[in-house]
Amino acid sequence: MILLLYLMTINYYELQEAAQRVEERTYILLMSMTLCAFLFGVLMEWNGLRSLFKRRFKFNWKLFVPTLLLMVLVFIPRLYWTKWFGITDNFLLQVFLLTETQVVLSVLTGTLFIRSISEK
Repeated sequence: MILLLYLMTINYYELQEAAQRVEERTYILLMSMTLCAFLFGVLMEWNGLRSLFKRRFKFNWKLFVPTLLLMVLVFIPRLYWTKWFGITDNFLLQVFLLTETQVVLSVLTGTLFIRSISEK
């Protein structure tokens, strides 16, 4: 988990520099930081992950469907959100434009994903 936090921090600083220079690698940095945050959320649910390794799982469809929707929203880079909707005053769209909010939502998505497929 500490390694994932370290990787997210490195990606965050590189992302800030790449965004200032308007580089193409911002997509890759944002996706890797989102993936690290998702894996951090998965590792936070250690008991559920352990039950999955023991091949004891049970789908909770009421939690799985919103988790999939959140996963789709989180893994779309913010650059596409601005391309599709522009920069508006809509609060819901502004949420996805902040890197920090996207990281928090990625951690939440990883946690909900394990909770939706684990037995406990």
